[in-house]
Amino acid sequence: MAGPIFKPEVDFPEVYKLCQMFVPSENDLVKVRDTMDREMTAGLSKEGHDRSSVPCYLSYVQDLPSGRERGRFLALEMMPTNCRIMLVRFSSEKDVYMSSKCVIIPHSIAAAKGTELFNFLASNIATFVKDKKVDKENLPMGIAFAFSLNKLALDVGILIAWTKEFGATGAIGKDVVQLLRDALAKFPEIMVNILGIINVAIGSLLALCWTQPDTRIGLNMGNITNSCYVEDVDNCHMYTGTNNKSIMIVNTDWAHFGDGGQLDFVRNEFDKTLDESSTNPGHRIYEKFSGALFISELVRMVIVRLMRNGTIFEGQTLDLIGNQWRMDMSSVFDLDSDPPGVYTKAQEVMEKYRIRHCKERDLAAVRYISNIILSRAAMMLSSGVACLINRMKIAQISISVDGGIYRLNPTFQTVINKYTLQLTDPRYKFEYVVNQDSCGVGAAIMAGLAHADKYRGESKIFELDF
Repeated sequence: MAGPIFKPEVDFPEVYKLCQMFVPSENDLVKVRDTMDREMTAGLSKEGHDRSSVPCYLSYVQDLPSGRERGRFLALEMMPTNCRIMLVRFSSEKDVYMSSKCVIIPHSIAAAKGTELFNFLASNIATFVKDKKVDKENLPMGIAFAFSLNKLALDVGILIAWTKEFGATGAIGKDVVQLLRDALAKFPEIMVNILGIINVAIGSLLALCWTQPDTRIGLNMGNITNSCYVEDVDNCHMYTGTNNKSIMIVNTDWAHFGDGGQLDFVRNEFDKTLDESSTNPGHRIYEKFSGALFISELVRMVIVRLMRNGTIFEGQTLDLIGNQWRMDMSSVFDLDSDPPGVYTKAQEVMEKYRIRHCKERDLAAVRYISNIILSRAAMMLSSGVACLINRMKIAQISISVDGGIYRLNPTFQTVINKYTLQLTDPRYKFEYVVNQDSCGVGAAIMAGLAHADKYRGESKIFELDF
């Protein structure tokens, strides 16, 4: 049976008042959108690129799939926790067949020299193509790469940094594609043709674009926050190639938006404390509004402040919830998931932190905190998405979404749709679409498009059915 439904302003005014610092005004969101637009324009320019907090890196991907392409391709998906080798076949009527092998990288390999890591990957690729009986076919291969790269061409990506799981320092400053080609050369019995490397957001955009050709934005909404979009190549002043193609997919790298103080007007004391206690103070400020790790930490920090003030959970222990980074995103989702007047999930979450026999008023307060902080994350991201849509000036687009925050949380979905609509020029229509295919499928598409472009007129392997 449903219990009471509380009104925050009336039933827990101290909680309500504290949470108001997480409610940006409409003017704040417009300012975020317009400031991002200025930073992006600087990031695309030669003179402003190095100082912009939205650097807008060129991907060198200048073709989009139409959905009519057919063929078989290989992909390597390289993530912080594991890798996946894939054989992808595109056939008729939007049918994608995928066969893959997940490769867990042992810590001893991840921490070893870069050459050992890429030798390990090459060995697994060799085994995979032999198992699939495509070892002699020289299939095009694309790499979807979740680490920081400096892209110099479609198939040249200089590694800037690994995440903390990797210690293969010998690879930093080197071209990832060449490292893998060199490692594969030690297996002369197989033939694999690596044609390019892209990041996860671009992989997501391309994967959805094959089934929904109006896709023009790729979004990551998980622990990391990033986006990519389709830009007019004439606006890409850092590009020095020939301008025989009209577009360029741009990796915004917008996690860094605000690193130069651009978002200080909308940051509160909790944001600043979280940033100072993070592993990278002063960096990736936009991500600290909207990344899963940071949303859950902000929820925890607000709960702890209110418990210390005696406002909620009076007399309960801070032993667990008082520990930094202790709360996870699934707890925040659960807090936000009970129907009105029901507090079952909220009580289960608090039990994990040894906070038991809670008053329904306190559980309602915690649900309110989660809802407000999740909603702010969605609002802040909607400013960025609206900025991209307004820049492109296309009548109708699909937005490819990757990451659990959007997929698993109805509050987030509702709020980001509402505010994107509010902040976007009404001439431009959009639809958020959860991408069901992995970024590796997008890497396979990229390899196929690159192969068709390279061998135009003689390619049998990738048919452009125009």
